[in-house]
Amino acid sequence: MKDFFCAIADFFGLIFSAIEALGNIPNYFYIVVIFMFLVLWTAKMVQHRKNNEEHAPL
Repeated sequence: MKDFFCAIADFFGLIFSAIEALGNIPNYFYIVVIFMFLVLWTAKMVQHRKNNEEHAPL
């Protein structure tokens, strides 16, 4: 049982060391993705407002 938990700990240790080596790159990636979804969502809201579908029933 101890070997199993040590293997899990080693696996997560490798993952976290890889993430640490990447630095801020994952953060910048998430910022870009969230910004793109925000722009798409806003564009969709403007499109609905333009078509008078703001409070349309489903």
